[in-house]
Amino acid sequence: MENKNYSTKGIVEASLISIIISIIVIITGYVPILSFLIGIMVLPIPVAILYIRHNIKLTITAIFLSIVITSLVYNPVMAIYVALTYSIIGVTLGYCVREDKKSSVTLILISVGSGISSILTMAFSLLFIEKTSFMNFISRNLEVFKATMKGSLDQVQSLYLQNGITPKQLKVLEENFEMIKSIDVEFVLVLIPTSLLIGALIAAWLNYKISRSILKRLNYKLQDALPFSRVCVNNIFGAVMIGTVCIGIILSSKNIIGGDYLLNSSQTLVQFIFMINGLAATTYFLRVKRNLSKPVVLLFLILTTLSPLNSIYFSIGLMEMAFDFRKLDPYRIKRK
Repeated sequence: MENKNYSTKGIVEASLISIIISIIVIITGYVPILSFLIGIMVLPIPVAILYIRHNIKLTITAIFLSIVITSLVYNPVMAIYVALTYSIIGVTLGYCVREDKKSSVTLILISVGSGISSILTMAFSLLFIEKTSFMNFISRNLEVFKATMKGSLDQVQSLYLQNGITPKQLKVLEENFEMIKSIDVEFVLVLIPTSLLIGALIAAWLNYKISRSILKRLNYKLQDALPFSRVCVNNIFGAVMIGTVCIGIILSSKNIIGGDYLLNSSQTLVQFIFMINGLAATTYFLRVKRNLSKPVVLLFLILTTLSPLNSIYFSIGLMEMAFDFRKLDPYRIKRK
């Protein structure tokens, strides 16, 4: 009798959550970007709650039911598109809370889930919404971007000329636009891995913050988010990334197809990762060792990152990975 009541309660909760998800998807479905953001930050929470309270089978059933309801009422393509986002992140979040994972592990797993959902939603969009190839999609949007920037530049130049600024003084704007015109499809492809990582990290952090505030009200434990000052790149991960760059160098020198892309994309990714590690190490030194306030440290990091001095953070991050000054790496070579 107890098992029957439990099953009935789970079915009722799964049905209610499916209806709630369907309603939100239908309301936001007319704005694809809004649907994607809602799918990252809001919809994973009820999925996670269902996973925590019951099990993975009931959670998957609820996700499938929400897809069916949304398909019948609104649009099957949009129903699947949004489900690819909230289902992966929601199940990942629910698993981490149920297994009481550390905040660092939870953020990493949610980041991986966000990256996978981004790839799947992009592939699904190209196949069933845009109905075009990946290269054509990039090329078309790149041309639209350049045309938009050209129109904005013309308006700004016209406005400045009306206010007495000479054409010679506008030369900087024209030089910047020439840099934009030089952007091609190959350059965009090189940036994709780093862009995916940045998007996944931001999505994971936002989802974690929102989920924690809501789950806390429901008496579910979710640890505080890992402070930025404790973010670190361990030796193993750093060695893998550096090794990838070395492989790219070898393949590129041998003129092997894909070698140049692997080299350029891995270099960009490594620069970003070690720069983040350097910023985190600097934050640790200023906040923990020097006890400076958050606004002061944030202002310092922003100003230095936007200045020519930003390259120093890559060096700091690389040295921090090698010597582990903060003693955060469990795989560090030297232990005291």
